[in-house]
Amino acid sequence: MEGVEREALAQAWGDVADDFVTEFCGRMLASLKRRDQRTRGEWYVSGLLTVPGRKSMRALAAVADHGAAEQSLHHFISNSSWSWHPVRQALARHLDRVLLPQAWVIDSMAIPKAGEHSVGVAESFRFDLGRVVNSQQAFGVSLANEQLSAPVNWGLNLPAEWLEDEDRRRRARIPDDVAAMSVEAGVVHTVAELADAAWGLRRRPVVLDGRTLNSHALIEQFTRRRIPFVMRVDGSTRVVGFDPVQPGAGERLFQAQQLVERGKKLSKPVVWVDPEYSISRSLLVSGTRVTVPAVRRPGMPPLSDRALTLVGGWPMQKGRPGEVWLSNLLDVPPAALLRLGRLTRRVSKDFQEVSTRVGMRDFEGRSYAGWHRHVTLCSVAHAIMVLSSARRRQFDALEELSA
Repeated sequence: MEGVEREALAQAWGDVADDFVTEFCGRMLASLKRRDQRTRGEWYVSGLLTVPGRKSMRALAAVADHGAAEQSLHHFISNSSWSWHPVRQALARHLDRVLLPQAWVIDSMAIPKAGEHSVGVAESFRFDLGRVVNSQQAFGVSLANEQLSAPVNWGLNLPAEWLEDEDRRRRARIPDDVAAMSVEAGVVHTVAELADAAWGLRRRPVVLDGRTLNSHALIEQFTRRRIPFVMRVDGSTRVVGFDPVQPGAGERLFQAQQLVERGKKLSKPVVWVDPEYSISRSLLVSGTRVTVPAVRRPGMPPLSDRALTLVGGWPMQKGRPGEVWLSNLLDVPPAALLRLGRLTRRVSKDFQEVSTRVGMRDFEGRSYAGWHRHVTLCSVAHAIMVLSSARRRQFDALEELSA
């Protein structure tokens, strides 16, 4: 099955119809007021889809096939006046209709950089790499179901040394209204934008892996904004719950892993679709009600105790470590919460196989607006890829039925 899915994706990659690219770009870029801007936008997306390897501005300009294309595209991305927000909103509304997403999934993106001039670049420890790297740190929000996902919104983390340095702000053309915020606040802000009426989306639960972030700060901010969430947390996360081994003993403080292990004997199997191999797998799942210790911030009223569901999941193979999730969706069964959590794997797979290939990490410019315009058009290219692949699979299935 894995080979079939990869073959379908490769076939779609080499067989995206030009008229589909033109039609899709026309709809997504309709907010650009000038015709020449819409033309350059289509050039850029076409280059992202067809240029092999790294998507340098020179390589992308070759798609336009005239001498001034490189300078023209550079200006269009880095120095033009068009806003990326309406493009992202148009893309999200379209995907909301055709993908019928189950969740809004947050995923992080590190962009390694050799120098110090790319906007937001700084040294930070990367858990996935196990070392300190010089990189930009971004967060994307994807609309996802178990078969497909596509990013629609992006946030770029700007460290204090960028926002407090007037010379750096001026050279990167960082807008005056961009203020310093924690990584956690930036994550919440990026996903909360989708709930704004201007986006016109149906509300979906937010799903993320928060193990490398401050999970208590995320819970506090999601709660204050009334955002439904399903979040993977580290096993050492502190929660308040009842000890299932000693009924009636009252509430006490636990590490999350400790509490779910005590409830493991009550676990039940759940089936989920592994996107890596396109096959069904089984997990043992348990759930219990907990709260988290109150987080108090200076100048802000404390949140009242809010009940959460603590979900534990274990592979059927013995000896494999379990995983821990927290959610404020109290009416959703633990098995369904864990299946929602598994959408992080769908998004991660699609990012590696599609977003990376269309050049999501390849922006060479140094401006804040340029970075946002680049990842926006990469998101359009990603959507074209996954929709083309889905259309191809549907067409092949119909051919088989009619044969």
